Amino acid sequence: RWHSQQQGRMLDDGRYQLKIPYSDPRELAMDILRHVPNVEVLEPKALRDEVKSRLAQAIAQYTD
Repeated sequence: RWHSQQQGRMLDDGRYQLKIPYSDPRELAMDILRHVPNVEVLEPKALRDEVKSRLAQAIAQYTD
C-alpha cells in the first residue's frame, strides 16, 4: 500500500489498476520506473510524459 487514499482493482484482462493521488510527477515517476516493464501509466498525460521521457533518456545511454 503506497497511499492511504489509493484505489485499486483487478481488470477483466488480469491486470491490476491502481489510482493514487500525488503532487510531484518526477517523484512518482521514479517509483514507477522501478517496476518497468510491468507497469504502464495511462493518465494523467503529464505523468505519462514524465515516465516516457525518463525511459527515452535511459535508452539513449545504451544506444551504440
